[in-house]
Amino acid sequence: MAKGSNTADVLAPELYEQVVSASEQHAEEIRLAAYYLWESKGRNNGSDVEDWIEALELVND
Repeated sequence: MAKGSNTADVLAPELYEQVVSASEQHAEEIRLAAYYLWESKGRNNGSDVEDWIEALELVND
């Protein structure tokens, strides 16, 4: 391995994506759900906490 390189640089993108942990994947699902809730409500600011809680409930059910 070349000096200064790290494992993430060596792995192919497809393999690197498979290394993502279950907790990171779960958090990403919540982020996406919260984003889509925000979008569906007209992209109004000020409801981020409510959208996050609703997304958390949706993903965990």
